[in-house]
Amino acid sequence: MSPRWRLYACSGMRLELLEVLIVDCQACSAKGPLLEVGWGRPGDEVQARLIRLPAGERVPPAVARITGITDRLVEDGVEPHRAWDELFASLPCRPAPTVVHFARFEQPFFEAAQAPLDVVCTHEIARRLFPELPRRSLRALAGYFGHGVTSLRRAAEHVEATVVVWRSMVPLLAAEGVNTWSELQEWLAEPVDPKRRAKRAWPMPRELRLALPDAPGLYRMLRTSGDVLYVGKATSLHHRVNSYFRKQHGIHERTLEMLSQARGLSFEVTDSPLEAALLEPDEIKRHRPPYNVALTIDDRAVWFTDPRLSRRAQHASRGCELGPFPGEELLEQLCAFAASLGDAKDPTALGRGRWGPPLELYREGLTLVSKAHPELVEPIQPAMARILRLGARLWREGRRDRDEVEEPERREWDSALVVNGLERLALRGALAVRRARWLTRLAESSLVWSERGVVGARVLVISSAEFVRRAPSPDAEPPIPPGHARPTRERHANFTIAKLDRLRVLTTELKRLVSEQHPAALRLGPHTTLSGPRLARVLEWL
Repeated sequence: MSPRWRLYACSGMRLELLEVLIVDCQACSAKGPLLEVGWGRPGDEVQARLIRLPAGERVPPAVARITGITDRLVEDGVEPHRAWDELFASLPCRPAPTVVHFARFEQPFFEAAQAPLDVVCTHEIARRLFPELPRRSLRALAGYFGHGVTSLRRAAEHVEATVVVWRSMVPLLAAEGVNTWSELQEWLAEPVDPKRRAKRAWPMPRELRLALPDAPGLYRMLRTSGDVLYVGKATSLHHRVNSYFRKQHGIHERTLEMLSQARGLSFEVTDSPLEAALLEPDEIKRHRPPYNVALTIDDRAVWFTDPRLSRRAQHASRGCELGPFPGEELLEQLCAFAASLGDAKDPTALGRGRWGPPLELYREGLTLVSKAHPELVEPIQPAMARILRLGARLWREGRRDRDEVEEPERREWDSALVVNGLERLALRGALAVRRARWLTRLAESSLVWSERGVVGARVLVISSAEFVRRAPSPDAEPPIPPGHARPTRERHANFTIAKLDRLRVLTTELKRLVSEQHPAALRLGPHTTLSGPRLARVLEWL
């Protein structure tokens, strides 16, 4: 049978019987160069080939972050023509019926390779099948049909996801009267009515979310497969969950992508909003939902250091007794700052994170910041102590917003920006040390509080950074914490990233209680209870 006749036979074959090819390309940009090609057929093993970059080309940092494809990986790749030859050798006919998601991106690469492919686009199919779906990205569509796609955009993963989308679309196309490849092409050739999408329609059944109780608790957004998309806490489950679906505009793209997949719900009612918040970090770690950015455990560890912040370890030990800290980058930058105040004047370690100014500009800024803050160059104390003392003074003087400001990834450096960055680094260091000491004390404590909508007072007892008791409280005074006499070294030995996150969430909730003027009393030992203005003053520093 000639290739032309085979294509004719394919065009009239029913879509559920047609052996289509699925292809995905990853590239440095829409115009290339190509980084990876993946292909496969439903039911077959997916093939993917990394492509060696032309001489002098590099993988852009943003692309490496998104795809996970690095310069080192593509060094072992093949020449583009070899990948295409391997793909073409697998074609049952030419041009082969081919399915691609968002084919406008892939089409220039197909044309450059003179690929004998007869392409249809699942994104274009989705525009017609789901005109009211909030988002029709591959991740959103695959999730809508119950299949999860990782955050790394590798070709093989995208081919697998496109297979799921295609298979799920075929019966929906049949319901539209589209049963063959030729009918599909004719259907796609018809223009999309721009008026069809007047209002977003959410896949989540309305009656499901309207049935949620007006009570505090924890909720989980689910795919049809039961996979957890997102875990959240709520003062009112009914109001919080339904708030996602009230707006038509001004919704974050990531939220729209999640809501395009969310078709189920599960929830737990708690006795108070605070207890809902305390359950959230453990639930996030248990389910690893793709749309929870914070409180996950990937590439995170608890760190301890010595008073000079020059030695670091993931477990407390003799000499590394200051902590816990939720990351290492800040400690590295503080160490580099301290080193540059000595004879070496070496800021090179600052470049390990995102904050890495050119050397000459750094030296200009260091001179300016030393003149503005003479305590930085006093020889009496170690350099780190001087930096932390400066940070504490800046905080007292009202520079409190700087701890929450992220440095830009790309900006033209000047000496004023270096000064600003060093001051902010000192401030962040002072706050990090203070928080570490606070969390160490909070690991053995007890709390009595009450909130609006909660009947009576509640008591929370914490031992070894675990919540060992949550119950109604007959007393306004918190009980003496059972582990109050536990020494610092033992407290540190018990710390994990999960325990660290629990105590950080508890600290945030204490701030909320104080700001909303709810009664709260925190006991740290037999003779140390913080409440009212005293508790507010301590929390203000955190």
